[in-house]
Amino acid sequence: MISLPRPPVVFVCATRLSVADFWLKAPLGQSLTRLQQQGVAFSLELADQNAAPLAALYNRAIAHCAAEQILVFVHDDVRLDDLFITQRLLEGLAVFDVIGVAGNRRLKARQGAWAFAEKMGQWDHAHNLLGGINHELPHRPNGFNRYGPTRTAARVLDGVFLAARAATLQHNKVQFAPELAFHLYDLEFCQRAHRAGLRLGVWPIAMTHFSGGQYDSDSWRQAYTTYCQLNWPTSSTAPKAKPQGKPDDAPAPARTAAAHTP
Repeated sequence: MISLPRPPVVFVCATRLSVADFWLKAPLGQSLTRLQQQGVAFSLELADQNAAPLAALYNRAIAHCAAEQILVFVHDDVRLDDLFITQRLLEGLAVFDVIGVAGNRRLKARQGAWAFAEKMGQWDHAHNLLGGINHELPHRPNGFNRYGPTRTAARVLDGVFLAARAATLQHNKVQFAPELAFHLYDLEFCQRAHRAGLRLGVWPIAMTHFSGGQYDSDSWRQAYTTYCQLNWPTSSTAPKAKPQGKPDDAPAPARTAAAHTP
């Protein structure tokens, strides 16, 4: 029996659509079809008609994928525009343990989004923001949003696109929080990766996002309360230990100086 090589990249995605509609209508499905036509090797872990917390799918992929595979956790409303995405992932994960396309140099206590450090809806100082992504949204100016330099270390990443080697997450026992179904799971994942000593960074990968963030709903506020309880418990609860050797709000250093080249 011949054992076929596993695809180097596994895209992991949850969608409310059916499988057929995902491939026909979702920006991710359409762009994966294009990548496949261009000879890009990948596999897909898809939860269709999904209402379960993202962590259920994401953690299952972490547990069951082969150690050498690269896991890409991505929204279904993302169009992957980079035909060299495998090369970009390999380059980025040679420098960092977890990569995204946008992020922040810092993460303050009780910060509610990667870009809003002081107050929800108020962008952090420009020198803290990293990376960029193209947007296409109705009734808003569209185009590429450059937040800051790329190929550089980050403390927190935008959950629209997160990538890491399965072996890295398996070995360090880093998973997504089941308590956070659809909001703030990305910040909590970055917290867990940081506490495990993993290096987070932004890397240039061409893609287009067809929606914006949602921060004004009951489900978001409930998730925010849970996220704060996980990370900054009340005085009646013992505080979590901070990692040794670096401030809790600072990113871990990259493996090479090349990571600091804009």
